[in-house]
Amino acid sequence: MKFDVEQWEVDNFKQALYLDGEEEDQLIKDYLKNAKAYVQNAVSPTEDLTKYDQYTFAVQMLAQFWYQNRGIDMAKTPYQVVSMIQQLRGLV
Repeated sequence: MKFDVEQWEVDNFKQALYLDGEEEDQLIKDYLKNAKAYVQNAVSPTEDLTKYDQYTFAVQMLAQFWYQNRGIDMAKTPYQVVSMIQQLRGLV
């Protein structure tokens, strides 16, 4: 059986927010996918950021923020995510 990284990420996301069920799994996958792109582009479009813990943390935090605040006009990225992005910029 092949390890499903995408499902593992969704499961971690749901565990962090104490979510049950599978009704919103596709929405969560979309948030995670877009959070990855957001952080990647904010740091370096070409650098492999997956080797840094800050990358995973920033992606999870941003996706969780979007999930918890959907329907609200969000003009600013959360400070913690910006902090992780700045740390990543210093590492690459």
